[in-house]
Amino acid sequence: MGSTRLAAALASALVLAGCASTPQGGDGWVGGDQAHLAADTDACRKEAAGVDVNQASGYSDSRYGMTSAMAAAVAKDNPLSDTKPQIRAATFTACMNDKGWRQP
Repeated sequence: MGSTRLAAALASALVLAGCASTPQGGDGWVGGDQAHLAADTDACRKEAAGVDVNQASGYSDSRYGMTSAMAAAVAKDNPLSDTKPQIRAATFTACMNDKGWRQP
């Protein structure tokens, strides 16, 4: 593997690793309407569960395509890696941000 390709794979892995866990509760989310937090959290969990990096059509998704493409690239270089938890966490966070929520 060339050094440029290795560096790109490493950078992708680090980005995905930074999103390693999906928040399970409302703790830590600010900026949105607290009355809608539970509904927004549930909706974003469902949306995150539906992201599939094995579908090439997902790469053109304007919100999550880059996450899917990066995970597919990491999986190509390391087929034994399971990036699904990181993809779902990144998707969940992006969805919550779209709904006006932020983590301080």
